[in-house]
Amino acid sequence: MVNDFDSNPSFRLSIKSLEPELDARAIDADAQALCSRITQLSSLGHTTFTFLTQAHPLTPRLSTVAPGADRNLSVGLWFEAPLNKFRVVLRCVGNWLDRTTQRYSFEVSIPPAYTLTLQTNQAKVLAQLLPLGEALLPPGEIYLTQAEGYVHSFGELTPAAKANLLLVRHRMGLSADETHDLNARAMGPFKTLADKYQHFRKELLVCQQEGSLDDDFWRVMQAKAATMGLPEADAQFLKAERINALRHAADQARQQAEAEAEANRQRHREQQQRLTNYRRTFEALAIDALATQAPGLEATEFHQGVMAYLSGPEFNRGRLTQARGFYQLNPQEADALEKTVLDELYLLSGLL
Repeated sequence: MVNDFDSNPSFRLSIKSLEPELDARAIDADAQALCSRITQLSSLGHTTFTFLTQAHPLTPRLSTVAPGADRNLSVGLWFEAPLNKFRVVLRCVGNWLDRTTQRYSFEVSIPPAYTLTLQTNQAKVLAQLLPLGEALLPPGEIYLTQAEGYVHSFGELTPAAKANLLLVRHRMGLSADETHDLNARAMGPFKTLADKYQHFRKELLVCQQEGSLDDDFWRVMQAKAATMGLPEADAQFLKAERINALRHAADQARQQAEAEAEANRQRHREQQQRLTNYRRTFEALAIDALATQAPGLEATEFHQGVMAYLSGPEFNRGRLTQARGFYQLNPQEADALEKTVLDELYLLSGLL
C-alpha cells in the first residue's frame, strides 16, 4: 500500500486495541495518555491525532481535546511524525505500553511503500520494530536519528558517541561532509553542552526569588530544554543550582540586614549612654551654679545666669568643654540636653 505523505519525510503509526470490549473507558484513557506523552516530545507538540472508534473508524481529533467533551470512546489512534523522530516515538510508545494491560495492534507505514505490523502488550516485543523500521529509512535519516538520540541523552555528541557514529557513517556509506552537516542538525544552534548550560543559566536569571521558579515557569523552561536538546537531568541540575544560588543570596542579604540592624542598635545604645552620662555631668555642674543665682528669676534669666557662670570662670568653661568633647556630642545635641536639665532644675529650685 502506498500512502500519500507530506513533502517532509515522515512515518505513520497506527495503534488499535485488540480487546476493545474488555474495558472501553480504560482503553480510551490509554489513548488519551499516549496522545499527551507524544505531544510532550521535542518538536511534536503540535502533532495531530486521529482517534479510532468502533462506530466511526476514522474520527479526526486534535491533540488537545477539551476535558469532558462529548465524543465516542476511542479504541486507538494514528498519527504522523517526522522520520527523524522514529526512534524517539517508538521508545515513548514502548514506555506507555509497559503501563497498560491491553494488547494492541501496531502498524508502522514508512514511505514510499513499506508497512510493518505487530501485535503485542510488551514493550520489548514492540522494540523489534526499531531495527526493522530504521533499516527502511534513508541512510541520512538513520544517522540523524542516532545522532539526535545521543544528543537527547547526553546533551552533546560525546567522544564515545562520535566513535559510534563514525561506524554508522561507514556502514551507511555517508561522506564526512554529509555527517558533519547531520551532526550540526542534531546539535541545533548550540555546539556543545557547555553552550547549552550557559544559555539555560541565562534564561534562569529572570528568577530573582525562589518563589518565581514555580511550576508554570518550570514547565516553560522544560520545553525550552527539550527544544535545545538539553537532557532533563541537566535541566534539573541547573534548576537546583539556581535555587541554591538564590537561597545563598537570600541568606547573605538576611545576614547583612541583621548585621546592619544590630550595628544601628549598638550605635543607638552608645548614643543613649553618652547622652545619659553627659546629662549626669552637666547636672552636677549646673547644681554647683545654683548658689550663684538670685531668687525670683524668670526661666530665661535663670538659663542665661547658669550658662554664664559655667562659661565664665576658666575652670568651669574647661569642664563644660571637656565634657562635651568626651561624650562626642554635637552642639545641637548638647544644647537640647542642657536646656532640658536647666528647665527641670528651674522647676525644682522653688524660684517660680
